[in-house]
Amino acid sequence: MDHRRPPSPSSQAAAADAPALTEPAWRGHAITPANLVLEGGAMRGQFTAGVLDYFMENRLFCERVIGVSAGALCGYNYVAGDLGRSCYLNVKYSDDWRYLSMRSFAYTGNACGREFVFDEIPNHLEPFNYEAFNTSPLTLVAVSSDLETGEADYHEFTDALADLPYLISSSSMPLVSQVVEIDGKHLLDGGTCDSVPVLYSLLTGAEKHIVVLTQAADYVKGAEKLMVLMRQRYGDHPYYVDRLQHRHFEYNRTYRALSRLHDEGRIFLIRPPEPVAISNMEKDLAKLMALYEQGYAEAMRLWPALQSYLEQ
Repeated sequence: MDHRRPPSPSSQAAAADAPALTEPAWRGHAITPANLVLEGGAMRGQFTAGVLDYFMENRLFCERVIGVSAGALCGYNYVAGDLGRSCYLNVKYSDDWRYLSMRSFAYTGNACGREFVFDEIPNHLEPFNYEAFNTSPLTLVAVSSDLETGEADYHEFTDALADLPYLISSSSMPLVSQVVEIDGKHLLDGGTCDSVPVLYSLLTGAEKHIVVLTQAADYVKGAEKLMVLMRQRYGDHPYYVDRLQHRHFEYNRTYRALSRLHDEGRIFLIRPPEPVAISNMEKDLAKLMALYEQGYAEAMRLWPALQSYLEQ
């Protein structure tokens, strides 16, 4: 079934009301001709949320945002200029089983509760400013994994509501999410096929690339421990299974390349200064806030060097 469908009347009404709720942080400020690449990582996205809030407070708005999974979710709020929203939602709803939990998976088939996260929250509980997103001078590209081809799918948003299925697919983790069928494609979390889309960013022709990671420099990804289940679940998609099996090799190679690119001045890298010790479905509010604050502090620490990089 195709997930692109018109929003419900209540959603449309909420969207119409949204502009009065949140003044976008980008309004009245210059746009920086740079790409912003955001890695995923479920609740590790709190680090990214801290970085982006510092950027917004200091009027750094990159014209193109390329996000994977939780990075796409943070990027969605950044493009809308909604300062503080990513952290606020993660903290406020982390203990609500409808937000992100195995209980949600048991009840709905999705660990990240789609109706709650992508309808109830933005259209009723915490209205999202769809108009701010749609009129933003920034552009979001959400990265998903195509099960048929085993390749990454890069979708450029033109409408916050119409393109929402691509945000859902980008953040739909394997095994604990239903496949998103959209535009004839079968999609899941983009992390499998392109965890950090720096090559895509470089190929856009942009001169500047800011990359925000959610793992420390010494992190090394291990082989997929649930590969037997992955093969059983996605056996009809051999190219995707191949990417799942070899993801740790690609991931570690990318992380090594990112460090070299940063040292060569081709990208600017922001990453946690120490190993991240929170789970994908973390409920500990102190840990979540500490990671957010770490991201904010790291962006502040690197701000002079980042300004120098952007001005070169």
